[in-house]
Amino acid sequence: MSLNIGWDLAFGLPLLASGFWYHRAVTSEIPRWRQALFYAGLSFAFIVLVGPVPHYAIRIFWVHMVQHISLMMLISPMIILGAPMAVAATSERASGFGTFLRVGYRSWIVRTILKPQIGFGIFLIALFATHFSPLANAGMKNGNVHSLELIIFLVAGLIYYYPLMSGNPMPFYVPHPIRLASLFGMMVPETMTGFFLYSSSRLLHDVPAMAGMNMAHSASALNDQRIGGSLMWSMGMLIDAGWLALTARDWFVHERDSEEEE
Repeated sequence: MSLNIGWDLAFGLPLLASGFWYHRAVTSEIPRWRQALFYAGLSFAFIVLVGPVPHYAIRIFWVHMVQHISLMMLISPMIILGAPMAVAATSERASGFGTFLRVGYRSWIVRTILKPQIGFGIFLIALFATHFSPLANAGMKNGNVHSLELIIFLVAGLIYYYPLMSGNPMPFYVPHPIRLASLFGMMVPETMTGFFLYSSSRLLHDVPAMAGMNMAHSASALNDQRIGGSLMWSMGMLIDAGWLALTARDWFVHERDSEEEE
């Protein structure tokens, strides 16, 4: 099985276009550290979505897990922290977009999707569906389904982190305790997913074992699954701890600014 090279173009061109647009539209009002995070997020996305990584990921499960961890837990919040919607709303090259954004934020669909609990649910469904449902094996059998999973990872991550990370316009204020509670709560299903993959004595994703029917290959496939699980277990906790620390810092700054205004 191989991945259609068309997916390299399908992912690569929008990422390059996004980087070019951001570079042209961003102003000095967006802090340098936010700009750096946006460019870093796009760069990491390019690495895991274009080139050898996705082509190996449809044959090696732990590489697929690297894609999952990167897109859902690292790249998505980095892009959000880059404040792309704030850039779009204030860009001179996007005249009228600010008005469109304000209208969109008044719609019940957008306001519903941006609720932290809705984003939490979407993220959770994506997490379980791509690892403990028929979609998981389908993604290891079919390159198109695999690429669809990658889109799910990225979209679910962007929706989840948008109301939790600062920097972008929001139709309502999300209290920092809720942000911290959501980030802390998500650590449980993420780490448990990695734990189940690591500790299972049978293949939860049986496709890697189909390349050969002997016991040696089956053991190798199980080891592949355990490596992927250990990465999810350990890296998920480490990355989440970083976002928790950043959100706690934002809370402290918000409280300090509020006291100074009073």
